[in-house]
Amino acid sequence: MTIPLHRRVVPVTYAQLLHDYVESKGFDPEKLLGEPWPQVAADGSGGISIEHWANMLALAEKRLDDPLIALHLGASITVRHLGILGAVLLACDNFAAALHKFDRYQRLIFDVIPMIKHVHEEGVDLTWDNRGFQPGRLVDETGFAVLIQFCRSLVRGSFRPLQVQFMHPAPADITPYETYFGCEVRFGQREPMIQLSHEVLALPLKSPDPILIKVLEQHADRLLSDLPQQDETVEQVRRAIADVLHQGEPDIERVSVQLGLSSRTLQKRLQHVGTCFRDELGVVRHQLATSYLRDPRLQVVEIALLLGYSEHSAFTRAFTKWTGKSPVQWKQQIQSPAVIGAKPGIGD
Repeated sequence: MTIPLHRRVVPVTYAQLLHDYVESKGFDPEKLLGEPWPQVAADGSGGISIEHWANMLALAEKRLDDPLIALHLGASITVRHLGILGAVLLACDNFAAALHKFDRYQRLIFDVIPMIKHVHEEGVDLTWDNRGFQPGRLVDETGFAVLIQFCRSLVRGSFRPLQVQFMHPAPADITPYETYFGCEVRFGQREPMIQLSHEVLALPLKSPDPILIKVLEQHADRLLSDLPQQDETVEQVRRAIADVLHQGEPDIERVSVQLGLSSRTLQKRLQHVGTCFRDELGVVRHQLATSYLRDPRLQVVEIALLLGYSEHSAFTRAFTKWTGKSPVQWKQQIQSPAVIGAKPGIGD
């Protein structure tokens, strides 16, 4: 299995979060932090190096005289700072299912060191392998504070970890940390860890984001209207793929269950009409991609997530293979006056 190479970056939206917080304290963030308001790249990719992020946090901590800045930043996070990931996770049945999906996509919000999930009798331990790189006190504290607030924004009920661990030495007063995390907080430990109980894993999630559902339905409807009419089995397969893509890359087993068939029967039916599941997955992804790219609300990183890719680079490679252009190039082309209003086709 290929181990992903972490870029050691955090999203630009983290810097936006810090700027927002500084402004909420009555200061000009550009002056206090010494840099302009951060702008997200057109494709939503990129990020801030972890070293730069650590320096920004240290500067803000010093100039605001705020030793608890990590906790304050975590408490102020909103859906806007996390992009479409939170809305996608809300489609899960419970927090355990959302955590499983988060394990796949966590690099979208913390592409620094790998997260390891260990299930045991008491619950699950989330640890971060820092043997090759240690982000530092402020990065660790902010990362955990953001993650816990993120989880609380997803679930219905009280979200309290069993325990939180940090590697760095304890501050003079750990009470604010125990209050924020709602559990025992240990410092000077061997590795950073968040421990969750089985009760927390079973917590139901809040209602899915109706705006996201409407966006997905609109694009799925456009997909079905744009595609030429096919054999009934092919139509059903494409519909099923479009329904589950945002949950991760679908396989024929999952779609077969949704259609009430065995995977072997479905594969035979597709072969009978001259196609296969992999080809139909590609057709649906291509058509949805061109539809999503026309939507100014969606960035390329978010589109990759909605299409079931765990890496936006994999989406970029696939889209370039389909069209001869990168998603950013294609988006820029269709936004030019000469092609506004044009509809995508299979050959785009």
